[in-house]
Amino acid sequence: MELSYSTDPDWCSKCKHLPCVCNKKKMTLTSGTGNVKMRRERRRGKDMVVVFETRMSKSNLTAILKEIQRSCGAGGTVKGDTIEIQGDHRDKVQEILESHGLKVKRAGG
Repeated sequence: MELSYSTDPDWCSKCKHLPCVCNKKKMTLTSGTGNVKMRRERRRGKDMVVVFETRMSKSNLTAILKEIQRSCGAGGTVKGDTIEIQGDHRDKVQEILESHGLKVKRAGG
């Protein structure tokens, strides 16, 4: 049931459902096995974490990027099927990706 307004405290203004279904939505992979690779790069003298070979939709990548940015306090972007995060936050990024059911393999050193 979708509502436009309610005084009920359980009503969610984001998803407009009673009870809220925002937290019940799961990110799903569009294809692939759920394996991603992660490496650290250096660009213009600054560290950067790159998550690649994701095989996920852009909306899922953007949602994961937003969570990583909030957790790490760093900037980042989605380019194609890769996520780029400023700074060396490999451990935090790996924890977040694994919490979404992805298997992370560290590439490089």
